[in-house]
Amino acid sequence: MRNLFPILMLITNLALNNDNNNNNNNYNLIHATCRETPYYSLCLTTLQSDPRSYEVEGDDAITTLGLIMVDAVKSKSIEIMEKIKELEKSNPEWRAPLSQCYVAYNAVLRADVTVAVEALKKGVPKFAEDGMDDVVVEAQTCEYSFNYYNKLDFPISNLSREIIELSKVAKSIIRMLL
Repeated sequence: MRNLFPILMLITNLALNNDNNNNNNNYNLIHATCRETPYYSLCLTTLQSDPRSYEVEGDDAITTLGLIMVDAVKSKSIEIMEKIKELEKSNPEWRAPLSQCYVAYNAVLRADVTVAVEALKKGVPKFAEDGMDDVVVEAQTCEYSFNYYNKLDFPISNLSREIIELSKVAKSIIRMLL
């Protein structure tokens, strides 16, 4: 029994070191990946906040990071759609432009994000890249429609800017797969 203790300690130590090395490699991968994007800090905080980024390994590592960013775009789209619903209730005079914004962000959610996820999973990153390009177009369409109707400040400009930046980060990561 006394002879087993050092062996168990060695195995435990090796397992912990391997886990630390894997975390270090993932940390380095995340930083290196984010350095290649237009919004380093946004990329870093988004990837570091998702536990999947610490589990990536092998050939699918960049694909997983791309999926994480596309999921962030999806979450932001849902947040924007909820905000649009709130604004419709509190500002009925904005119904027309907000309705167009809702349609635009619904397209982001139902088409662009869905296509991007499927394309990444199937190994066709070009279609995922196109989906992230479309997110920018939809966000701009929303803003333009609001400006057309109201000539006022765009009430969701911060959220719009955030989703555009997220989609550009996602696109940059996806381009690494091309």
